[in-house]
Amino acid sequence: MRLGQFTCAALFAAVLSTGLVQAEEWSREGVISFDTRKILTELEEALTIHDEIPGLEKSRLIGRDQSDAEADLDELVQDAMALFESDAINRLHDQYRALEARIEEQEEKLIKYRSERVLAVADERSLRTRLMPGDTLKSFVAVTKADFDMLIEATENNIAAYEQDRALTLEQMSQALSAIGVQLDVEQLEAMMASVIGDDMLNMSVVFNTIKDMTAQLAELTQESGESLTHAKKYYGMVVILHRMMTGMQDNFIRDVDETYLPKLAGYKDSAKANIAESRRLIKEGGDRKTLEHNIESNRLTLKVIDLYADLLKRQRDKVAKANRVTRREMKVANNTYNTVSLSSSVVTLLREGAGTFDRLISLQMPDIREFQNEAIRDEFRNLTQRLAI
Repeated sequence: MRLGQFTCAALFAAVLSTGLVQAEEWSREGVISFDTRKILTELEEALTIHDEIPGLEKSRLIGRDQSDAEADLDELVQDAMALFESDAINRLHDQYRALEARIEEQEEKLIKYRSERVLAVADERSLRTRLMPGDTLKSFVAVTKADFDMLIEATENNIAAYEQDRALTLEQMSQALSAIGVQLDVEQLEAMMASVIGDDMLNMSVVFNTIKDMTAQLAELTQESGESLTHAKKYYGMVVILHRMMTGMQDNFIRDVDETYLPKLAGYKDSAKANIAESRRLIKEGGDRKTLEHNIESNRLTLKVIDLYADLLKRQRDKVAKANRVTRREMKVANNTYNTVSLSSSVVTLLREGAGTFDRLISLQMPDIREFQNEAIRDEFRNLTQRLAI
């Protein structure tokens, strides 16, 4: 392979913060690591506001009321959520998205070079591209078919390199998630990352697993405090806040699916059906049958992918909704227990049981992703994702 063909890929690798995340044996501790002191501080601040709410009026024109306190509590919980994320997963996620962006950029260049090659007059390589270093500079002076052939080959090689790195990144993500009990093979993970809910599902999987680990630490802290009633109640109150955090993430996910993504898909479906109807009408009026029938097939593929996409969103929404119902019930029980707790020894048991509850909640909403059926479905799926994200 000629020197300079991987100029873009090499430059990109150089500007990645730490380069590609190297292959390693992932452990739960390697994926989930958090600053317990910081989290305890955030949870304690949130618990203070939580305890303030019952003593406030439900609503008042002047001064602080329950809705004000609820808003402050939600903001604190949102801020605390960032502390539960995984640095390892975040690095892999950012790396994957950066590679996606580079692949898209190179594919756009490929279309441009192929178009310009058609308009090129001369066949031989020009002197300017022979003398000019680097693919980027060569692209500014390319004028012949051979010039563009060289650029096309280099760009195709760049795409292949980025695709390989993306595949390796997916493998690393799959292994890292497996270490915390989220079993997704590479094809399933790719389908999830290609969907508009991919980032949310990834974040929930990591945060909820971190919450489970934090609950275990709260049980240990309670025991180490000599089962002091003051400490026991405080730590159990933090579990109430953790339930609220889970509920908030689930509520946001369900709302996004129901109020944003499914309505958008319904609109795209109506447009595709209208395109098919118009194509059929134009055929009857004597329009180019071959072109219009191709348009009909394209819109039929779009309809198929829209149905697959909507089915994926609905199935995952239903799983999260089911888990949300359990979370809300457990949160009420936890809150009631917190308000009435009197024996510190029982709190240690309850905290340990809480870890089991979070395990059950995580399993209830594990991602249920089907593999892509073929390349056309995959491409259309990604196109829809870009439109949904706007």
